[in-house]
Amino acid sequence: MAARECREKREKEYNTYDQAVDIVSCWEAFLNHSYSQVFEDYYFDRFPTLEAEGDDVTPDFAVTVNDDYGLIGEIKRTFPEEETPFRRTVEQLERYAEPSELQCASDKTLEPDTCDILLLISGTSAPKIGRRIQRLIDDGDVDIDRNLVVVRYQYNTRDQLSRYEFQRVVPVEDEFRDGALRDEHSLSHHMGEEADYETLPLYPKHFKREKVEKPICNDKPPEQYLATILWHKIFPRYLKQSDFEEWQSGSAQKTIEIKGTPADFAEELNDYMHDGEARESWVHDALQFLKDANLAEQLSDEFKVKFRGFVRHVGESNDQQGTAELDKLQTLGETFIQRYCEYTTSASEDVDGYS
Repeated sequence: MAARECREKREKEYNTYDQAVDIVSCWEAFLNHSYSQVFEDYYFDRFPTLEAEGDDVTPDFAVTVNDDYGLIGEIKRTFPEEETPFRRTVEQLERYAEPSELQCASDKTLEPDTCDILLLISGTSAPKIGRRIQRLIDDGDVDIDRNLVVVRYQYNTRDQLSRYEFQRVVPVEDEFRDGALRDEHSLSHHMGEEADYETLPLYPKHFKREKVEKPICNDKPPEQYLATILWHKIFPRYLKQSDFEEWQSGSAQKTIEIKGTPADFAEELNDYMHDGEARESWVHDALQFLKDANLAEQLSDEFKVKFRGFVRHVGESNDQQGTAELDKLQTLGETFIQRYCEYTTSASEDVDGYS
């Protein structure tokens, strides 16, 4: 594979996962704002594993609002075009009707009286997909024993301030069944029939904190993505104060060796996320990616990371608050992907000049 093809593939994987983290962070931020100070049992579960018949199910997020209402969220960027694979994809959502208990604290569960399934679909094809889903429901080909509320999302970059926009996909008839909540607290009031299916806009400043604090979601991240998070958020924790201050100011030039096992770094990452669910195997793969990019060495069970500052100042993009930190991560990820692809596809080229 040529370096260019490698970069395109790795960047697509990175960006797809990064957008999924954005979407989860958007809903966490919006629901936290709506419910966290209102309901004692409110809990947003970013890494749910829910009991179901056979294997447990792992949706992208789950939300307990109170004992009246809960929500199970799933993100689907694309759906198959062919009918049989399409139907099988929708049938997988039937299993999300099985779990009865949701987390209402890290060590406590609750069984809401009503729980809906929120399906988030990307892009302009959402209405067409919605019509196909409704047809399967009407024909009895799928039987989802909960309301399936379908919402389209897109990232709007046309206006001066870019933002995510969420809107109900009307061809799917199911609505949010959150009538037990007061209007100002109900999703129906914000984006359902009673709100004329208005668009819900969320800007980077709204979800930045959630994304920075929990930069992964409930799926395995691509190695290049997790390597970027480790470099920017976890390895600096191993620096002595003077080195940390240099790195934070963007003036760090020297290379600093940081040693640890995948288990060490996974524990540090999960501590950073406050009871995160990153797996040791994920971290191992990310460290291997850094090794292939000539940024780490493997020493038996340990890895020695050759840490240094890569990205200095990145200004606010699109003239809006909340983008600088996210843009810095994006730039760092692009740098790592370029190094990795050059080292793994064109070993003879000099790539040590990157900084």
